[in-house]
Amino acid sequence: MENIQRANLENWEDIPELVDLYSHLPRKMRCSTKKDSTMFRNKSKTSEQSGHTFAYVGYNPPNVTRYIVIDLDYEHAISAYYDYNAPLPQFIVKNPENGHCHYIYQLKDPVTFYGKSRSSPIRLLTATEQALTALLGGDKGFTGYLAKNALNSAHETYITGVKPYSLNELSSHLDLERIENPNEPMNDCTYGRNSGTFDAVRVQAYKVAGKLNYTQLYNECLSLAQSYNARYDTPMSYNEVKGIAKSIANYCKSPAYIRSLSELQAKKGAKGGKVSKRKPVKTSARTKQPWLELGISRRTYYRDLNKNDSQK
Repeated sequence: MENIQRANLENWEDIPELVDLYSHLPRKMRCSTKKDSTMFRNKSKTSEQSGHTFAYVGYNPPNVTRYIVIDLDYEHAISAYYDYNAPLPQFIVKNPENGHCHYIYQLKDPVTFYGKSRSSPIRLLTATEQALTALLGGDKGFTGYLAKNALNSAHETYITGVKPYSLNELSSHLDLERIENPNEPMNDCTYGRNSGTFDAVRVQAYKVAGKLNYTQLYNECLSLAQSYNARYDTPMSYNEVKGIAKSIANYCKSPAYIRSLSELQAKKGAKGGKVSKRKPVKTSARTKQPWLELGISRRTYYRDLNKNDSQK
């Protein structure tokens, strides 16, 4: 096994990896003293009620994923990466009573879930999280919203010394071919639920964004997101759904989106208004315009002409 080291959490501020972890935690943190409840607290080193002091925390803000957390609910999970030849996480947080662990993988560049975010990194993130869960025998129903806090002494924290991965690098160590249909396992996957809802709602939002004001668009996005979220066996929280709706509505009403839409419409208009390169033919109906002499419309002329041709 690799030479992983248990951290002395009384002096975590002297450990560079944990200082880096703290720096990337959300400013307003989801946190709790136990797994089945949640609250929000600001992050502050000077406050005893700071979010980072609780036993369970959310490592990622709603629209950004820097940390992938895999829940291993079985004994001796600390050696699972070795047993299953899996990529080493940056942190392993262990329950000292039963040996269950959370594996925490840190991404060098976070994946975002904003309206303007590209879908390909989101889909790769989903497939990577699913592949890690399958390889390590992790809990597919784990939402990742609350995880064991690597800074809290209620748990044992181990540091592996591995540098943060790029998403491509992490995924290259995994068999993504096993994830045959990324949309099927979404029901059991944190990022699948998020990315699936995100992609479905934003496509619909783009179609109506120009017809609605911000409040109307946000309400429409929220309604669509709630309907889509209801399909899951383990739906996302209402706050997560609101975050998705808000990010899409914000983007659709942002100057960047409005400018890109105007540029796209201008290109379409220029393309549609181009003069034909075909030279006019003096004897053609298009040039002679016989419908004008007959006192009928161009459409009627061609309709009657087609009718006569079909009767011959």
